[in-house]
Amino acid sequence: MHLVRMTWAVSLVVLFHGAPSRAQGVPEEEAAPAPGAEAPPPPESQEAKPRTGWRVQGLPLLNFNSDEGFGFGVRLMLVDAGDGTQQPYRHAVVGQFFQTTGGTAIHRLMLDAPGFLSSPWRVGVDLSLLNDRFSPYYGQGSGATYEEDFSTCDDRDALEANPDVCPDNAAFRGLRYYSYEQRTFPSVVLNARRSIKGPWQVAVGYRFRLTRVSTRYDTDDLGQSRDSRLEEDARAGLLTGIEGELRRETFRTAELTAGLLLDLRDNEPAPVRGMFHELVARGALEATGSSFRYWGVTANLRFYHPLVSERLVAALRLMGDAMGGDVPFFQLSSFGGVDWRDGWGGIGGVITARGILKNRLQGEVKALANGELRWWFASARPWNQQLDFTLVAFLDAGQAWSDLHFRDGGASQYAGGGGLRIGWEKLFIVRADYGVSPSDGTSGFYLDFNHMF
Repeated sequence: MHLVRMTWAVSLVVLFHGAPSRAQGVPEEEAAPAPGAEAPPPPESQEAKPRTGWRVQGLPLLNFNSDEGFGFGVRLMLVDAGDGTQQPYRHAVVGQFFQTTGGTAIHRLMLDAPGFLSSPWRVGVDLSLLNDRFSPYYGQGSGATYEEDFSTCDDRDALEANPDVCPDNAAFRGLRYYSYEQRTFPSVVLNARRSIKGPWQVAVGYRFRLTRVSTRYDTDDLGQSRDSRLEEDARAGLLTGIEGELRRETFRTAELTAGLLLDLRDNEPAPVRGMFHELVARGALEATGSSFRYWGVTANLRFYHPLVSERLVAALRLMGDAMGGDVPFFQLSSFGGVDWRDGWGGIGGVITARGILKNRLQGEVKALANGELRWWFASARPWNQQLDFTLVAFLDAGQAWSDLHFRDGGASQYAGGGGLRIGWEKLFIVRADYGVSPSDGTSGFYLDFNHMF
């Protein structure tokens, strides 16, 4: 879930450091002395002094989306500002506890070190525990169908007696037919990036994951005795990592990553103009510590441009991801990329396609397009703090193919909708979106933080 974006660190600095210093404002100019009068001594500077040393910051985490329910937690940040000249800080250590009522948990311990050891490199370390009790799986490629009746039963009491039969739904195959459980601990991500010339940056990294997968649920979780959608594909020989019957197993993946980035945005959290592009490759084999040999390439293109005035901004994101080799089935929904976080999921849901079910499209090849019109229609300054209100209209679309041969049938999934953004000091942003997907007849509401891209 994208509540844990890197921009959270920026938001915390704004909340507890940047905003108070700006609120002091700039002192008004002193009146000029009368002719012949002795000029008064210059007043002491009222400009806020830069903070130095260590400090602790904290923020509660609250959100909601239709796929995962209510999310709650807390994030604490230990910041070393050094002598005050390093921006945004010298070191930061972040601890996060976060989980949702829908069975998702994302607990992290992160280190961010800009100018690591006085070098031009910015180094980050992310140690995470990720738990997705009901990770969706609808099949591979755009030809994978979703039938609501297969996993819907209004009479939950009847399922406690027999989880395979729903009295009012003859098509019922099980409440967990479209889901399986995956738990990743640890997930270890090492990233390093540096500028090479102007807005150009290079990045390298390493990702290690130990993921436990359970394809069946206990009777206490209303798990059915018949096969799930995932097990059907496994028995058909369509999935790497599962052969025939699997109840619970642990898998190891380890990837090396390298990327090239171009960042021309005028303001990272809420751009008005500019662009951000990245091209990132990843590879896994035995030498990196992985049980699977596979590769992947991700292209991420983002554009921002004002229309008529800076109050109306057109934003576009285009993403493509291709994988090959022995790709483990639980990685089929994922994208690559320098800023992409483990646990964010694939096409469908709060990060990629609003109104489309979470992870609705999976496969070795994925394409995603998001377009938004953002209209900044009002502002206010309570307690000398800048609040901006923006209305958003969006269209999201995605396509997936099961492999590199592009032989899958089926049309792409698409959804449209609108939302509201409330921005504080142009850095801290609350977003609310509602999307509808005519292709599947689904919808979703999302209350979260930061623009989606």
